Parts: sequence; C-alpha cells; structure tokens
Amino acid sequence: MPKPRGKLKETNVTLGSDLRISRAREVFAALEAAASFPSVRIDGADVIRIDAAGLQALAAAVVRFRTAGAVWRWHNASPALAGAAKLLGLASVLELQ
Repeated sequence: MPKPRGKLKETNVTLGSDLRISRAREVFAALEAAASFPSVRIDGADVIRIDAAGLQALAAAVVRFRTAGAVWRWHNASPALAGAAKLLGLASVLELQ
C-alpha cells in the first residue's frame, strides 16, 4: 500500500469474505500499512468466515492505529464479524457494539 500523498487523507481496507488463519497475516499487513494514513475505513461487510486468528489480526491492527494516531472506523461489519467479536469478548476492543 502506498504512503499517503498530497490531499489523500483516508484509505479503505476491504477485509473480504474469509478472515481465518490462512489470511490473518495478509489482512494484518494491509491494515498495518493503512496506519500511515490519517484516517482508515475498514469494510467488513463481506466477512462470512472468521476465526480467532482473524480477530487477533484486527485487534493488533487497532492497537497500531491508536499508537500511530490514525483515526479508524468501520464502513460495514457483517453479522458474522460482529457476532464472532462479541463471542470472544472483543466487540468493545474492536468498537463493534
């Protein structure tokens, strides 16, 4: 992902449909790169498969955003994503209440 230039102040990260261990590193890398932008919009609308590794990647990215001072927000969060976060006690950390 490129570094922010000029007037580009927000970047979008789309999580896709599968957020399980096989994609956790890839998703975290995309989110980590997005932390260089002042604002990050995360689209989780298509997530239908998610596991603890995927949620861990999201939680780690949230820590990076906060450390970098990046503002982030959910554009959409699928019921599967919100439900898994709630089940594992991460809904408040991920701001998915």
